[in-house]
Amino acid sequence: MRTWKGQIACLWAGCCLLLLMAGGAFAAAVIEEEPAATAIDDLSRPGLEEALGRSLNFLRKIPPATTYRVAGHAIAAERLTASILYLQRLLAAHPSPETLAREIDRAYECLQVNAAPGPAAGRMLITGYYQPVFAGRLERQPPFVYPLYRVPDDLLIRQNQGKKEVLGRQVGGMVAPYWTRGEIERQGPLLGQELVWLKDPFDAFVLHIQGSGIIRLADGSRRGVHYAISNGRPYRSVGAFMVSSGRMQLADVTMDSLRRYIEEHPAERDRILHHNDSFIFFEWSEPGPAIGSLGQPLTPGRSLAADHRWYPAGSLVLIDSRRPVMDDDGQLERWLPLRRLTTVQDTGSALVGPNRLDLFWGTGDRAGKEAGQMKERGRACLLLLKENIGQ
Repeated sequence: MRTWKGQIACLWAGCCLLLLMAGGAFAAAVIEEEPAATAIDDLSRPGLEEALGRSLNFLRKIPPATTYRVAGHAIAAERLTASILYLQRLLAAHPSPETLAREIDRAYECLQVNAAPGPAAGRMLITGYYQPVFAGRLERQPPFVYPLYRVPDDLLIRQNQGKKEVLGRQVGGMVAPYWTRGEIERQGPLLGQELVWLKDPFDAFVLHIQGSGIIRLADGSRRGVHYAISNGRPYRSVGAFMVSSGRMQLADVTMDSLRRYIEEHPAERDRILHHNDSFIFFEWSEPGPAIGSLGQPLTPGRSLAADHRWYPAGSLVLIDSRRPVMDDDGQLERWLPLRRLTTVQDTGSALVGPNRLDLFWGTGDRAGKEAGQMKERGRACLLLLKENIGQ
C-alpha cells in the first residue's frame, strides 16, 4: 500500500503534468488562483461534514468484518468507518488548511487504486453530473410527447448478492436480452407504461445519463424522478460516438454542445441517441436533494460516483484535477484547481474500473453547465486511516 507521506504534492504535480501533456479536451487552460501547496481542500467545510455524516450513516449498517478486495488489498468496513470518524474529529477542531493537510499526511495512507502496471495506469478521467429540472406532464399533450417509463412488467429481474440483476425478457420458453433504446423508441413495446411526458427528447436523454431529476408540472408543483433499474444493456458513450464519427472534436464535446448539434441536425437525432443501447426506467421520488445509490442525499461537490468494486461505498477519496467556472451567461469563464476530499455515495453504468470518477455538482442549470464541462484528467486515492492511529 502506498503511504500518504508526500502524496499531496505528488498528486498535484502529477495532475498538472497530465493536463499539460494531454491533447484535445484534456489540454490545460490557464488555471487561476492556485491554492498554496499545503492546501488539501478547495471547498467550504460544512458540505464536507454533511457528506461525511451521510456516509457514516450508511457504513454503520454494514457488518464491521465485511471485507472489500481492492487492488490486491483487503479493506475491512470498520476501517472505512474509522477513517471517516477520525476525519470528523480533525474537522471538529477547526484546523487551518496547513494543519489539516499535515494531520492527514500523518494519520492516513493513500491507496491509488488505478496505479497498477499497464497502459491505463494513473490515467483517470473525472467527469461531473447533476440533478436537472425539466417541465413535464402526467398525460401526453403536445409538445409533451417524449416519455420516461416506469419499470416495465416484462422485465425479468433477479436478486444477486443483494443487488438487482436484469436477465432480459421472456420470449416463448427462452430468455432474450431486453429491448434496446432504439427498439423501445422506434417500435413502442412499452406503450401504456409511461411515467411522465417531457417536451424535448434530449431532456429525456439527459435524465437517463444523470439518473435523477425534478419534474416541474403544469400547476407549478414538483415531483422527483429517480433511477429504478436499466434494461441491462451496456452503456455506450454518445460523446465518443460523435468524435469517432467525425461529427465533433473531442475538445468540443459537452452536454450543451450535444444538445445544440441535435437541435441543428434533427434528422440525425435518433442515429446519435440510439448509439447508446442502455435505457433507464424511473420511479417517483421526493422533489428534494438527489439521492445516491446508498439511499442518502448527495452533497454538491462532495459526493462521488464510482465503481464500488474499486472505490467501496462510503469510502474517503482525495481527488486532484481542475474545475470549470461559468459566467452569468453560462459561458466557460476560466478553470480553477480542484483539490478535494470527497466520499463515494453513488455509482453509474458508465463508471467501470478504477479510472473513472463522477463528481456530483448540484441541482439546476448552472450546476448542469459546469458538470457538462467536466471531462478532465486527474488523480485520486483512497484515504485509509493507518492501523496504528488511535480512535
